Amino acid sequence: MGTSRGPTNPVRYLLVLGGILGGLLCCIDPLYGQQVAGEKPIRNAAAEVQKLWESEIRPILAKHCLDCHNGIERSGRLEMETILGLYRGGISGSAVDHANPKSSLILEVVAPQAKRHMPPEGQLTESEIQQLSQWLDRVSKETELQTWLPAKEKGSGGGESKTSEHADKGPWSLLPLGLNPSQVIDLSLEQGWNANRLIPARLSEDATFIRRLYLDLVGRVPRDSERRMFLDSTESQKREKWIDILLASEEHATHMAEILDSVLIGRKDVAQTEKRKKSGWNDFLYESIRENRPWNQTAREILLARPESPESNGAVWYLYSRQNKHQDIAEAVSKDFFGVRIDCAQCHDHPLASEIEQRHYWGLVAFFNRSKNVDSPKGPRVAEVAIGGFSEFTNLRGKSSPNQLVFLKTEPIEETRPEKDAKEEDRDDLYLPMVGEDPKIPKFSRRAQFVDGVLTDHPLVAKAMVNRMWGWMFGRGLVHPVDSLDSFHPASHPELLDWLSRDFAQSNYDLRRLLRSMAMSRAYQLAASSDASVDPKWFSSALAKPLTAESLYRSLQIALDLDSSKDWSSTSNRVSFANLFPDVLTEESLGSVSQGLFLTNSELIQSMVSTEHSHTIREAMKIEETNLLVDRLFTILLGRSPDESELKHCVHFLEDRIDRKQKGVEALAWSLITSAEFRFSH
Repeated sequence: MGTSRGPTNPVRYLLVLGGILGGLLCCIDPLYGQQVAGEKPIRNAAAEVQKLWESEIRPILAKHCLDCHNGIERSGRLEMETILGLYRGGISGSAVDHANPKSSLILEVVAPQAKRHMPPEGQLTESEIQQLSQWLDRVSKETELQTWLPAKEKGSGGGESKTSEHADKGPWSLLPLGLNPSQVIDLSLEQGWNANRLIPARLSEDATFIRRLYLDLVGRVPRDSERRMFLDSTESQKREKWIDILLASEEHATHMAEILDSVLIGRKDVAQTEKRKKSGWNDFLYESIRENRPWNQTAREILLARPESPESNGAVWYLYSRQNKHQDIAEAVSKDFFGVRIDCAQCHDHPLASEIEQRHYWGLVAFFNRSKNVDSPKGPRVAEVAIGGFSEFTNLRGKSSPNQLVFLKTEPIEETRPEKDAKEEDRDDLYLPMVGEDPKIPKFSRRAQFVDGVLTDHPLVAKAMVNRMWGWMFGRGLVHPVDSLDSFHPASHPELLDWLSRDFAQSNYDLRRLLRSMAMSRAYQLAASSDASVDPKWFSSALAKPLTAESLYRSLQIALDLDSSKDWSSTSNRVSFANLFPDVLTEESLGSVSQGLFLTNSELIQSMVSTEHSHTIREAMKIEETNLLVDRLFTILLGRSPDESELKHCVHFLEDRIDRKQKGVEALAWSLITSAEFRFSH
């Protein structure tokens, strides 16, 4: 802990050790995590520039320029609907002089006395010209943006992944498929370390590794017996052995189902959680992981939502839970299965990622807008009608276009559109013969067209899952955030992401193999580092990750060895944690006052950390030598022995309360299980 915030007495020490002061001490701890580990808050320059573009610059261009320089007409081959279009320019070159923004062509032609005056009729006001000039000047000074501006694209024309200016693809990028993925991971990351003159952290110690592995693969800390078994093993390949044991376990299937559930649907209140469970959704995910079904097959079942067996009934819930909100469905599908956020393309083409167009947003909506929730004798179903769903979308200039069945990186799927104002008739001959009690299926099913013509073999399906699982195992994606696989968010190691994605697809979308490859890599097994000066995207040390609500709650039960006299697995308890603690794969994690108050004052936590319910605390109470008692609590709860300073303070704290030993031991246990060290995987 920093000396300026150091403890002045043992009670203060326990509070600091517990990381509880308002739930915010995690922000000053120099070891645990990126944002949470004490890094300076990340300033998102790109978001600031985009916000100004939307609020100030786009309205000016829409008023004076976009009638001619839009994404369709492109007068003079210049498109000004997006930031990238403005920078790429047209026949006369870039509209922006990035090195000297005051000399930019766009400012030259809008000047009142310009020889080549634009717009041909009309004039920007002095205030509008000043706003445009100030914005260009600001963009030119944001070095964070240089990776995506065209000046840095080396003539690529955009839309491609960019690497560090020091990076060298090297011969490894030409490696064929079929090699050991773990070795490819290490070779790629090592090249990045060398190119950027980084010294990677040492390999983690066994105690650190086994805790990390249990948290990542089965969602809990190891029991004391499991930890000791691993530490006592003298097998040379014991890490590989334990990886395989955990991946094959029932706990792994439960844990991964929880992760996918949180990613695909998110956390709801108690009532929604119970409905989801009753629908069979959780069982469907669990069986998919337990049987190691190919991920693309699981995705197909979810998005087609026509279960062929009782075991697949729960797959319907993903679409059903969106309650016929077709835009919500489209936005979720793009993010969850393709790793791309298309939300802002509802009103216009993406201003920063030019490949994401407004037609893709409304095209994805069209694939699902004939779907409707129904309740059948077999449970929830998502029916589909054979007619309707033809509409037009309007851009910011008021121009309308028909929505087509189209999505990113695919050609539009042909569909017969009715004549304007023609009334469609929903006839039986438009449907396949009925099968049992399930809703009838259109002969031309838009959902089936989507899974067959878009989802199947789409490169982003494999890439999105690889990036998401990398984020889960390593603390952040190769593309960060994990649901931003667009040209504006370059991958830190683009060739590695491409290779792993192709390898994942070639291995029949084997999720277990993918996780094993990552866990077996040297990079995954590195120790953590307190050096906040190294960009975390290079993965030169382990990144601390906040435990998910489920993992934290389960780990508390394991570490404290809670007895069965109370129902610890109740939905309300789990939902209480889910409402407070980090969701899966969040972009950043910050402690909150609500978390601090919950950990400090909630009856649930107080009940857990009590002699009445915790075998761990009861056993510690039997130890008479105070230093041995402290060592035992640290070992069981944190998986390590206390250092000299920790031992000194904790012994002093307990001996100062020798007449109320039980309360002292419970307070010490509480401080350990609410500490940043316990609440993070590192």
